[in-house]
Amino acid sequence: MSARITLFSALFAGVLFWLFTCTAANAGWLDVINTLSSPASSGADPDAFLAKAKASEHLIDKSSDSLFKAVASKEEEAKMEEMKQKLHETTDDKEKNTLRQQITESEIATIEKRAKDKELQEQAQHWDEKKKRHVGNSFYNFTLGSLQAATLVPEGTRIANSISNNPVNAIILAFKLNSVYEALKSLTGIISNTGKVIGAMQPLMSAANIEAKPASVATEAPREIEGGI
Repeated sequence: MSARITLFSALFAGVLFWLFTCTAANAGWLDVINTLSSPASSGADPDAFLAKAKASEHLIDKSSDSLFKAVASKEEEAKMEEMKQKLHETTDDKEKNTLRQQITESEIATIEKRAKDKELQEQAQHWDEKKKRHVGNSFYNFTLGSLQAATLVPEGTRIANSISNNPVNAIILAFKLNSVYEALKSLTGIISNTGKVIGAMQPLMSAANIEAKPASVATEAPREIEGGI
């Protein structure tokens, strides 16, 4: 494996050296290279995909946070605040992404557990209208984020294949390709986790007499939630 990585690095460096040291006489060939490696020419637009993936992740993060606050105990909220404080203090981007994922997964696990609690379901029968709207709209946005993620996975897979199957794209867009793969991993995790939450929340919302209406189309607009989303 080490030898393969070394060989790929050498080839990658050699190609980059050739590209960046071409003389003016080779400008026409460079134009061809740039055209072949452009996202538009291959039908792949990784930047647009990554922007949509980030928006979906943001919607899931915010809506899961809203649902978490609606059902979590004080102890669970305090533990979550500690994790968020650690995230706030972290400067490394990779570590930040890891912490964000841990926070969302922890909130989702808590939502799933608490929503099934019989005592909480009894308490939900006495929620006021403000809290009912909060939970209903948060649930809707949560399902919308999940629906967006499910729509984006095939799109991201096509883009990743389009880049990797073109030798020029695979080299020039190598770092972008890695970001696409990371986004696909995150989106797949969203789909896996959100199904559990949606199933768990429906009995709780029924007990509170809240319409558990999920989003039906990925292009629908998120609902406004008091406190901001």
